[in-house]
Amino acid sequence: MIRRLLLSFAAALCAARASAAPPDLARFQRPDSVAPAPDSARRAPDSLVSLRVPDFRPTPLFTWGPPPEGTPHPERARSYDLQHQVVRVRFDWPRHAVVGSTTIRFAALDKRLSTVSLDAVGMSGLKVRTAAGKPLKFAYDGKTLTVTLATALPAHARTSLTIEYEVVSPKKGAYFIDRKHIVWTQGEAEDTRYWIPTWDSPNDRTTWEMYIRTAANEKALSNGKLADSRRVGGEVEWHWVQDRSAATYLMTAVTGEFTVLQDVWHGIPVGYWTYPDSVQAAWRGFGRTPRLMELFSTKLGVPYPWVKYDQVVVPDYIFGGMENVTATTQNDNDILHPAWAEPQASSFILVAHELAHQWTGDYVTARDWSHIWLSEGFATLLEQVAVESELGADEGAVERQSAMETALEADLQSRRPLVYDRWVDGPIELFLTGHVYQKGGLVLQLLRHQLGDSLFWSGMREYLHSRALGTAVTEDFQRAMERASGRDLEVFFRQWVFGAGFPAVQVSADYDAAAMRLQVSAKQVQPVDTVTEFFEVQVDVEVLTDSGTSRMVLPMKRGIGQAALRLPAAPRAMRFNAGGWIPAMVDFPRATVMVVYQLEHDGDVLGRIEAVDLLSERGGEPMAVSALARAVRGDRLWAVRTRAAAALGLLVATDEARQALLDATGDADSRVRQAAVIGLRGAKGAGIAERMAALQSDSSRYVRGAALGTLAVVDTGAALAAIRTALGQESWTDLERAHAVTALRLIPGQESWTLTARWLAPGTVAGTREAAIRSLMGRVHLMQREAELAGLLAPLLDAGELGTRLTAAQALGALGQAASVPVLEARRAVEADDLVRAAIDQALATLKRPTER
Repeated sequence: MIRRLLLSFAAALCAARASAAPPDLARFQRPDSVAPAPDSARRAPDSLVSLRVPDFRPTPLFTWGPPPEGTPHPERARSYDLQHQVVRVRFDWPRHAVVGSTTIRFAALDKRLSTVSLDAVGMSGLKVRTAAGKPLKFAYDGKTLTVTLATALPAHARTSLTIEYEVVSPKKGAYFIDRKHIVWTQGEAEDTRYWIPTWDSPNDRTTWEMYIRTAANEKALSNGKLADSRRVGGEVEWHWVQDRSAATYLMTAVTGEFTVLQDVWHGIPVGYWTYPDSVQAAWRGFGRTPRLMELFSTKLGVPYPWVKYDQVVVPDYIFGGMENVTATTQNDNDILHPAWAEPQASSFILVAHELAHQWTGDYVTARDWSHIWLSEGFATLLEQVAVESELGADEGAVERQSAMETALEADLQSRRPLVYDRWVDGPIELFLTGHVYQKGGLVLQLLRHQLGDSLFWSGMREYLHSRALGTAVTEDFQRAMERASGRDLEVFFRQWVFGAGFPAVQVSADYDAAAMRLQVSAKQVQPVDTVTEFFEVQVDVEVLTDSGTSRMVLPMKRGIGQAALRLPAAPRAMRFNAGGWIPAMVDFPRATVMVVYQLEHDGDVLGRIEAVDLLSERGGEPMAVSALARAVRGDRLWAVRTRAAAALGLLVATDEARQALLDATGDADSRVRQAAVIGLRGAKGAGIAERMAALQSDSSRYVRGAALGTLAVVDTGAALAAIRTALGQESWTDLERAHAVTALRLIPGQESWTLTARWLAPGTVAGTREAAIRSLMGRVHLMQREAELAGLLAPLLDAGELGTRLTAAQALGALGQAASVPVLEARRAVEADDLVRAAIDQALATLKRPTER
């Protein structure tokens, strides 16, 4: 499950930290042995400063963040095995109610069974009877339905019972979207219990059937195969059968007026459920699915394991997507984007991620939430493999780099192992920190790199075959990889999976020109304790010379490592952790001439990105600025040009940086244009306002929005006129209006404050309303209007959209108003969503802290 809200929530929830050293710095200790500057570097006037090697950064390079809060939650104990479940539901629109019945077949485990407890939240009208129709006694506390069996069930014997129920206005689990007349459900982590009585934990798997009633003009989607549909009065009943076992958090029902586009992969039906007016966008969003099914089936050695694969778009979805078995739910805005919105709006990664879960998560399920990285980390790996396969090695490397930055920051914010069982309100908190997705995927990529593709994919196949249609814990995966590779992986799993943190490495090198010998030394300097040790890693070192590229592997044990290499020519550039396979922070300072050479000659996009990051810190050196200017104009990959634009934004006081950014606003790639426009916000000089005004007709509305923000900085009057125009524009996801509201943050004064506050009103598209909250928060302290804004935001705690409630709660905590405490506490008492509850708890902790001192 991709959760856009989760990561933004995690970033806002964590306290601000002092900036740490950026990854992949380099040190070359002997300036006298540095090769002459290349011709390209000599184009800029410079002094010997570019030949000087910076010192190591002061240690410690960082401090670890505290572990996430919470108490241990061991695997839930079971007394019975849920074997099959038949659910019959209709959705009562006038009351927003789920009206249903369910028949469960179950077997006692190792002991006699007198009572059966089912997860069932907020239900009424409960009736329970035997298969023969006789009433059964039960107790219900609003969360758990405990049924007393008529006769105790012997160990391993089975029986069934039927429950009638209804849920009016469910707080979670089932969502009625009036504006589209669509119902969709959401099970992960433990929300199926809000609309179906069931065993709602991942350590049991079952088969099931869904009978779903809809209006005659609507369709119903669920898991498995459509066995039948029939008219019942003025309605249609859809009968879906999931005949291979899966976890109950993967149950789904979606109803509405959909057009179903039919595709196929090796005879397996592939359906794209979309709105009748969005057929072309759906093909654009979903069309690569069969190719991805082929890719994953080949890599994993398990052909797509289900009877069909449907994907359905739904409105107001609270996440990006959810891998309900055979029937993935997708956020409509993430799939049905217009062509002009690409490449910023791309559905490819989301589609790949959720499809990957059909193997890792659905076919094999993490037995306990503490092992959820087996699902999310594996899907993150496979989405990166998909990018690598479909879009090329450079794009795949950029995806890994993005994950690397998030994963490193995750441990600096809240260090924890991948296997972790602590939470406060609910297991969804385990998804928040950047560990189970990004770090989980990177640990798998590291294992892939160390074992090689052949052994790694053999291990993945062994794992899936050995745990097929079952549950697993991390030790199962470790044993499968060891069987397939013939290697002892205990140290790897102890350090990277059951341990926490990452290596921080100081690196030095010495080149002996007479002997043509390079020696590289490395020392780990991360804080070491009971959960983070010195990592045993094999580090790739790459050296660029005039005679070509040389490579070696440097082994590190007990925190130190050395390796030597005979070079045919003096080093022009060097990289430690070449390829970026190890999640690590590296302090390896090099002279600017070497970094410039790396930027201009490294064939690996990650090496060029590393060089950009280093040069961004050397704004006092003309050679650095010139190299970045050349990169933003001429590097072959958009990601390097975008990174260079951001770096030049830090150096925009120089004429060369400013002109390079102005030139980049005409780049063919809208991502580069957008970055260049943002980089110009600190610039002064003629031509900027005119260029920003001209960009209001750019083909990309993302570029237009960024240009509005820059115009707000350089020409307030012109910006206000353009913003008023944009506020009146209707666009996909209300994008232009949201950008205009965001730009208002940069314009001081009452007029822009009033304009922004209008978009807090009910009826505003959620994304625009949340942009208005952030815009007002961006200048509230300068205007000293904290109490006023807190009053404006308090009603938004009751908004229907999860994201709005979340953003409002975070803002109220930051505003520091004691009057917000009872408002937040009142919402906390009725709030069902774990994310919002956690945000409210954090806000209350912040607001109450001063009174406790």
